[in-house]
Amino acid sequence: MISKRTIHTFYDLLTDYGTLATIQKLFECEYIFEAENHVSTLSGQRRSLADAYVSSLDFKNSSDLRKLFNVIEMFYLENEENEFFQNDTTLKQFFKLLERDGYAFVNGKVQYENTTYIPKELESFTGEYNIEHVENDWKRALSQAKTDPEDAITATRAMVESTLKWILDDIEEEYKETDNLSQLYKKVAQLLNLSPDQHGAEIFKQILGSINGVVTGLGALRNAYGDSHGKGKVYYKPSERHAKFAINLSGTLCIYLIETYMISRKTPLTKGAK
Repeated sequence: MISKRTIHTFYDLLTDYGTLATIQKLFECEYIFEAENHVSTLSGQRRSLADAYVSSLDFKNSSDLRKLFNVIEMFYLENEENEFFQNDTTLKQFFKLLERDGYAFVNGKVQYENTTYIPKELESFTGEYNIEHVENDWKRALSQAKTDPEDAITATRAMVESTLKWILDDIEEEYKETDNLSQLYKKVAQLLNLSPDQHGAEIFKQILGSINGVVTGLGALRNAYGDSHGKGKVYYKPSERHAKFAINLSGTLCIYLIETYMISRKTPLTKGAK
């Protein structure tokens, strides 16, 4: 949630560096229109106009929040070369308020930074073993979880794929670039003794079968809710909870796979649970 104080500070910037026409263009280019019958209590035409647009948004809706962030990003881009704007104390205060709300302004983009619900162990693994692609996908998922759940879900699937390929590359096991997520996991599972048919005890068959189901489910979730495919006439946008679900699932899975692989490098693989 973005606070009222943060929004009002943005209004101050719009007042100092925008016109009524540019404010209208900024919002309406993002398909944000004035709230019907809205009467602003703020002083000044520019603040009142911006408030009328913002009042039409529901900040509990990630799509609406993303629209506002698009406006902020475009406004910054339009004033990026303005020296007075860059040195304005109001702009610096705005960035600090964004941080207090759990966001960061990085490379011209508003990103969600409050990621305490994510298993942090994965970051230590990617740093320790220099798994660059996994780390990049992980950071992308974290930064987009709240503001762009579709992209976060796509990133989580890519992260699992990157983890599987890193393991296969390290073992020097061949795979096809066209292999899907399930095919890659099957190769890794066989090598790490994680296939259900490699175990006799029913409990291990169930657990390992469930892991296979998670991999399949992540691929399906990405196809249904990610942003890598075209959408049909009827489409349900994912919310932050869908992104959190995908991130936590994939993060836990990647941790387990990397830990299992690192143990297997130190000791010979044997039949039995890992």
